[in-house]
Amino acid sequence: MNFILTSKCKSNCSFCFVPRGLRIKQKEMPFTEFKGYMDHINKICRKSKPSIGMLGGEPTLAKDFPMIAGYSRSYGGIVRLYSNLITDPNNLKYLFNAKNLILVWNVFAYITAGAKDKKLILENLNILKKQGKNKIIASVTLCSDFKIGDFDAIIKILKKHKITNIRIALDSTDYEKCVSRGGEIFLLCKKLIKNKFQVVSSYCGHFTPGMFDKKQEEYLKKSISNFNFNNCAKNFPVDILPGGSVVPCMGFAGRVSKINIKNFRSLNMLKSAIIRDFKFDKIINKNKRCIAGT
Repeated sequence: MNFILTSKCKSNCSFCFVPRGLRIKQKEMPFTEFKGYMDHINKICRKSKPSIGMLGGEPTLAKDFPMIAGYSRSYGGIVRLYSNLITDPNNLKYLFNAKNLILVWNVFAYITAGAKDKKLILENLNILKKQGKNKIIASVTLCSDFKIGDFDAIIKILKKHKITNIRIALDSTDYEKCVSRGGEIFLLCKKLIKNKFQVVSSYCGHFTPGMFDKKQEEYLKKSISNFNFNNCAKNFPVDILPGGSVVPCMGFAGRVSKINIKNFRSLNMLKSAIIRDFKFDKIINKNKRCIAGT
């Protein structure tokens, strides 16, 4: 379950899942709104707390990020902050000593960044390292034109900062071309594994049956955590937009959703409503792939 705090961002990633029109029009989620949704989740999930994510854009650029980050510390479950680290270093102080918070760093932002922003990213990584912030996951979203050699510099940076976990996902905005490069995706995963990284498949399962041959698939199943094929009917992120409307993922953010998180007394009821409202059963029966790319 993710909160979309802002559409502000200093990166221009080709795989950005926020529709271009919304990057200008979308409002920010103020602290009072965020707190209201968090309190509702706490109310309906008294025992087992779902993991939550804070996304953007770049979430640290949201006006109320300091208060939002502070309040998220009191949450009884895991909080993931998805950041490209192209942000004022002062924003990072709100992450220090937060025991329940994991930083998910979009490493592709470094590959595409200019010299000034590359320097800023490295500065922020050093700050986090000095503060003992070891709960960092590198997030790799593969565009259809990715090159394996692009990751040589990233591998050096990750090793220097002792970041050992890497989450792999495919670009949902150009999904078919990514799927057709299954052999090269396998080679990249193998390269990362041989460099002693723990590779984790994207939580919403972007791999597709047929991407890999039998030997490749067997190797990845043994070597990758959470290796799975895409099935949105069983597992989708659930993104909460400013205003409270809920979509299954940002691939649907351009659609006006009638679903509001505060109208549901359980996550199962919310999930059922999303599947019904967005007609997942019909879409999935036609496509064995990421439905955000349909």
